[in-house]
Amino acid sequence: MGEITSINVFVWTWDRVLAQKEWAKVGPDTWTKNLTTGFVWDGDGFLTNQFAHPYHGSLYYTAARDNGVPYAAALAFTLFGSAQWELFAENELPSVNDLINTSVGGMAIGEGLYRLSSLVLDTEARGGERFVRELTAAGMSPVRGFNRVVRGDVTRREPTPADWRPDDLSIWGTLGYLKLGDGRPLAWGEDQFFFHAAMRYGDMYQGDIRRPFDAFDARVQFTSKESSFISHARIQGMLLKASFLSTQKDELRLGLLQQLSVVDTEAYELGSQSLEAGLLHERQLSARSKLRTALLVEGSILTGISSEHSGSDESGGRNYDYGPGLGMNLQLAYMRGDWEVLTLEAGTSHIVVLDGSGGLHEVFTGQLQVDLPVYKRLGLGSELNWFRRHSRFDTYPDVRKDAYQLRVFVSVHY
Repeated sequence: MGEITSINVFVWTWDRVLAQKEWAKVGPDTWTKNLTTGFVWDGDGFLTNQFAHPYHGSLYYTAARDNGVPYAAALAFTLFGSAQWELFAENELPSVNDLINTSVGGMAIGEGLYRLSSLVLDTEARGGERFVRELTAAGMSPVRGFNRVVRGDVTRREPTPADWRPDDLSIWGTLGYLKLGDGRPLAWGEDQFFFHAAMRYGDMYQGDIRRPFDAFDARVQFTSKESSFISHARIQGMLLKASFLSTQKDELRLGLLQQLSVVDTEAYELGSQSLEAGLLHERQLSARSKLRTALLVEGSILTGISSEHSGSDESGGRNYDYGPGLGMNLQLAYMRGDWEVLTLEAGTSHIVVLDGSGGLHEVFTGQLQVDLPVYKRLGLGSELNWFRRHSRFDTYPDVRKDAYQLRVFVSVHY
């Protein structure tokens, strides 16, 4: 708790003294107002609320994680850090959406970055290699890097813990061109270029899950000509699993997963903190090929979704609504070894607006991708994405929104 408080003091000092932020000018009057008024919904930008705040929360989570606190128990510490910041570090009223996004999203990002930093660290390395590894890991997980300096871990030579290396690890990236169609045929869509990085850590379908995030998938996309540099981000980690069937060719298990997702394009915005539960099945087709299927029910704790009628005083000027949701997702992947040759994802969700335009959003998404091996680690592929929103507002006419993306790319697999 002392380390979390120090994080907040450091960040607030930076914002107040160096950045000269008006909202960082706080004192007894603002603290009294925040404590007596309570939590409201804020009007910050989409990526600030859905990505920057979860990253901030990952610092709180890492402080707990690196001091031995288990995953579930770390929620109390991320909530503590977020509430402390909202109540005492800003002269704006504390925000309920920030509290949720920072704490819940911070756990997902924090655990992912913590495990990623473990992949880089080698406690048996020496000299320049050791320095570069420690510095890189600290960049990925800053609080852990600070703690390693304080504890003297950066120079201590000892065997690298076995659980720092997963049994299965796949990393790949794609670079290419996309056409974004905002409610019109793709031929008249927006031309863009993108870079997409993805990682599959552990094995949700076959691996032994002893702790949360022993298996997770993470991906991020950077796109040109967007209002925000990051246009897509997702991390999906398994929390618990129970096996129903395990044979030489088939594995069927029930899984509980946590997901943070962010889509921020010129056509639409969609981001959520959610829990998923459902069946995951892997069928071994041959010595080198397999088919993976997941059917998941998704319960969104909080979803932000773009809306034509948001932006009122009630929503603080946001261009998106907030509310919980319930949906279902289907994921299929045909794989050759660790290479996802053909993938299909389809989902639907119903989001009830708690703050914003008022009403209900029905969302349908689909994605079909082909990534063909061409030469060694290189591949060529294409992907078609589809998004549809049907919004039924309480005081406005219904709105239907469609968006499409067509991508072609070169992929590199490790």
